[in-house]
Amino acid sequence: MKRHWLLLLFPVALIGILLTVKYFAGKSTKEAPPAEAAVVLNKIEVAPNVPMDEVPKTDNGAKKAMAPEIVEKLSTTLDTYIKEHPNAADIADAYYNLGNLYYEAGQYEKAIEPLRKAVAQKPFDSDAHYTLGNTYDKLKRYSEAAAEFELMTKIEPKNGAVYYNLGNAYLNQKKFREASEQYGKAISLNPKNGAAHYGNGLALVNLKKSKEALEAFQQAVNADPGNADAHYFLALAKLETGDKQGASEQQAYLRKIKSQYADALDKKINQ
Repeated sequence: MKRHWLLLLFPVALIGILLTVKYFAGKSTKEAPPAEAAVVLNKIEVAPNVPMDEVPKTDNGAKKAMAPEIVEKLSTTLDTYIKEHPNAADIADAYYNLGNLYYEAGQYEKAIEPLRKAVAQKPFDSDAHYTLGNTYDKLKRYSEAAAEFELMTKIEPKNGAVYYNLGNAYLNQKKFREASEQYGKAISLNPKNGAAHYGNGLALVNLKKSKEALEAFQQAVNADPGNADAHYFLALAKLETGDKQGASEQQAYLRKIKSQYADALDKKINQ
């Protein structure tokens, strides 16, 4: 695996990894603040891009950033290797590992150049295309993210996460028909992908397909009962189709898992 190759570069890389473990061992987990409740039906709330159809959780603890001194040490090591071995057989892996290091550290602008060089060296490198697509997504460069994931559908046509991420990129560009099509492909590969059902529901709402959207949100909560956003939009979809009782049931459930979403439904249900 490419990530293991990083450990073999120089002893300093090994030291850096050990320092990272030591650094994180003394830190306590910090809870992420709750997201604001969505209050309109057509507001786009795209779930984060994640690998292998893993359903994202909206209330997870905040992910720790890698210590800056560790990033600096490892990136310097990789830069040195690249400069001193420009024709090495594993130069594409070196570029990928440098780009991936910056990506994991949240330094997305810095990640772009080495990842582009990695795919220039290996045009069918799925890891590099996938990370580059996610980097563009983090930078809200959604058309470029879509281009990477479109390429990925040719490289890994059976990877549902690719279609899911492509759906997100289209949704963020308000290309709702294209987004729904890609979410559908992700769902066909993994019918239990709650995040794809949820994204599809958002796309269908914007296509004014209320009944289909309701079904998509229902499938989303069936797959992931803890997805408060999906419950909220399911309640709105039920109201849209005249099912006030069903909306109230969703509101009652939301009071248990995310009360601010339940509060946001009060006026809508009692109108």
